[in-house]
Amino acid sequence: MIMKKLLFVLIAVCLTQTSYSQSAERRLGFEINGGINEYQGDLGSALFFARKPNYQGVGYSIGYYLTPNIDICLFGSGGDVGFQTELQYVDEDIRYQSFRMNFATVNGGFRFKFLKDKPFTPYIMLGAGGLYMHTKVSRHPTAYTGAAGNVVGGFGFQFMPSESFGIRLQSMFNYTFNDIWDGSPYRYMVHTRNKNNDMIAHHSLGVFFNIPYGDASSMGGSKQKDKDKDGVPDKLDKCPKTKPWELPVNDEGCPKDSDLDSIPDFQDSCPYNFGPRKYNGCPDTDGDGILDKLDKCPKNAGPAEFNGCPDTDGDGIIDIEDQCPEVKGLKQFNGCPDTDGDGIEDRKDKCPTKAGTAEGEGCPDTDGDGVYDHKDVCPTVAGPATNKGCPEIKQEVVAKIALAAKGIYFETGKDVIKPESFVNLDILVGILNEFPEAAVYIEGHTDNVGDPAKNLELSQKRADAVMAYLINKGVKPSRLTANGYGDTKPIADNKTKDGKAKNRRVYFQLKY
Repeated sequence: MIMKKLLFVLIAVCLTQTSYSQSAERRLGFEINGGINEYQGDLGSALFFARKPNYQGVGYSIGYYLTPNIDICLFGSGGDVGFQTELQYVDEDIRYQSFRMNFATVNGGFRFKFLKDKPFTPYIMLGAGGLYMHTKVSRHPTAYTGAAGNVVGGFGFQFMPSESFGIRLQSMFNYTFNDIWDGSPYRYMVHTRNKNNDMIAHHSLGVFFNIPYGDASSMGGSKQKDKDKDGVPDKLDKCPKTKPWELPVNDEGCPKDSDLDSIPDFQDSCPYNFGPRKYNGCPDTDGDGILDKLDKCPKNAGPAEFNGCPDTDGDGIIDIEDQCPEVKGLKQFNGCPDTDGDGIEDRKDKCPTKAGTAEGEGCPDTDGDGVYDHKDVCPTVAGPATNKGCPEIKQEVVAKIALAAKGIYFETGKDVIKPESFVNLDILVGILNEFPEAAVYIEGHTDNVGDPAKNLELSQKRADAVMAYLINKGVKPSRLTANGYGDTKPIADNKTKDGKAKNRRVYFQLKY
């Protein structure tokens, strides 16, 4: 995991750095490496660290530069490799299988590099050759010794901090032309998924060195002319008079254009960022006419007076500094408004449209009762804080409500209010109008005669009928709540006639 993270950082950094690579003047490269050897064959697979133990090995390569993308190579590896396993569904005497082998390989082939003129590049290798092995297996008292052909393929990553030195991280896979080195030809074994010839993998980390070799020799040995000494032969050089010590050049021998905006780096004010010629190669991402390197907000168009940043609400404070960018505000509040001008910004003001005090969290105390309006249920009528700023409902008022409620009658078994109840209901309307901020709770109750469920339904309908009468007389519906409780809350004994009469009632309560 650490190696993966290191490799990722290496890629990100290297792709942005000054390029180094083998050139026609440094054709020869020598590499030594060390790492882990792994096996796959008829006994199973240990590839990519799937099984332990792991065995150590060393490797080498000699590379010869052909083009910026291709090297011809002589390469190989050697060391130990082995494997051990338990086979299922076989005789006891052959169930446990293992082998240990010493080997060395020699191969020829090619290295294909994917990036040109970059210090970091991924690559693949392909080749063929032979290997020599000496192996001991658990099923045989003697050892196998011999040679066989093989084909090889692999991949890796190359980093060159200078023209002469580099590092490679790679994995190579040798597929042999024989199947006896693990002591188990596949026709005798039960590992059907690994029915292939024996294969050896070599995962390694290595260093390599590129050395001067002649003066830009070709493969045939004849010298190629390079008058401007930029590493590109004259016959391939489209700009044969460039001076590489003054101007970096590309593979065609012309001044390098790193950002591919058709402006050479030496003329490009932003050589690593694509930009139009009218801005000398520098980008203006948001198209506001202000170059990104001078634009405080390069992704959002804005005027020059604000260094390229927008001011959406037009309050003179640019959006990136405006905490309320879509509403005009004051600089002292970082672009947020104070609508009522009381010195408390709207975001913190409990009464943003009415001027107040800091003690009242931006709210006034309109009725002067010591309870600020945002906490005062009756902001225009004085009352104590214990009653939410509203005037107290005195006991004589409570008694008057209770008396009027006793005079509300209904037709037997129905929710129809009798006409003689209207006088008392009108008295209740008058009392409710004296306390306009108070909430009104209406409760309907019955005695225990009849089915309890029907009594509950009847009590709710009677409470609703009283509420409808009050609304019809001008009481706001938002103040009213009606609930029926049937015979669940008696206030007297239902065994007597007088007690049942008391239990059939409508109850009123005023609350703030």
